[in-house]
Amino acid sequence: MTNYLLKRLGALLPTVAVPMVLLFVMLRLAPGDPAAAIAGDSATSEEIAEVRTRLGLDASLWEQFLTWLGRVVRLDFGSSLFSDQAVSGLVFEHALVTVQLTVLALAVAVLIGPALGIAAGTRRHGLLDRVLVFGSSIGIALPSFWLAVLLIAVLGVVWRVFPVAGYVPFTEDPVLFLHHLALPAISLGLLEAATLFRYSRAGVLDSLHQPFVTTARSMGLPERTVIRKYVFRAAVVPMVTVVGLTTGSLMGGAVVTESIFSIPGLGQLLLTAVQRRDYPVIEGCIFFIAVVYVLLNLVIDLLYSLLDPRIRY
Repeated sequence: MTNYLLKRLGALLPTVAVPMVLLFVMLRLAPGDPAAAIAGDSATSEEIAEVRTRLGLDASLWEQFLTWLGRVVRLDFGSSLFSDQAVSGLVFEHALVTVQLTVLALAVAVLIGPALGIAAGTRRHGLLDRVLVFGSSIGIALPSFWLAVLLIAVLGVVWRVFPVAGYVPFTEDPVLFLHHLALPAISLGLLEAATLFRYSRAGVLDSLHQPFVTTARSMGLPERTVIRKYVFRAAVVPMVTVVGLTTGSLMGGAVVTESIFSIPGLGQLLLTAVQRRDYPVIEGCIFFIAVVYVLLNLVIDLLYSLLDPRIRY
């Protein structure tokens, strides 16, 4: 296990470094000039050139890359081109909000998806199974922004159960915090619950035909005990991968959802940075997301050996 862990940690560097280098090149080659945006629409060419010099954007691509590489190696992404705030502070502040939203949405998905998957898998071809499979197919096909707008219209405008926009920090008021994040968490979590439902149902159907389940039944164990102690435990192993990927997908889906609900998270920060061509902020956001994805995959692989004694590294 130790050797495996060291190898995986050693692979983190190229896994994160390659997309970061590609991002640097693509940002510099993409159309748009942050200096012109900073200088304003009425700025002259001389004023824009002065801003470019101040930001170091007038240097060659190779010189910019070496300067950028020297900072990134020290995990220093500099300051925002527009607000002059440290990128690390901006990313941490907004990522905290996104992580909170992701955790709530993941809780919705995990509480709903696997439970319905087990119920459907143990009643294969029944009415409940057919209804849930049909509903999950719709959930997988729906775009997250469409469901978000629908929930706003029904639960926020017509019934006025939840606020349609805004964010209140947990430390300020936990109740209002949950109240404001309820709709975005539900809109994200329901769609991911459909994916978890399909995988959990398939895992249950596969486990029901395993020899250890037949042996447990032949020993006279109640069906509820067989399902809870044997079928569910075997079905949960492949679901660990799906939950990890779901977490990453939720963070990606938060980009659109945060914009719809006016939540000051990482998605809104990244979207604003892309519109402004704020290179350091974009790079800091992508670096954070890449590291989270890689670490999630590592944690998932390590959890396999804990959940299934047959898996050894």
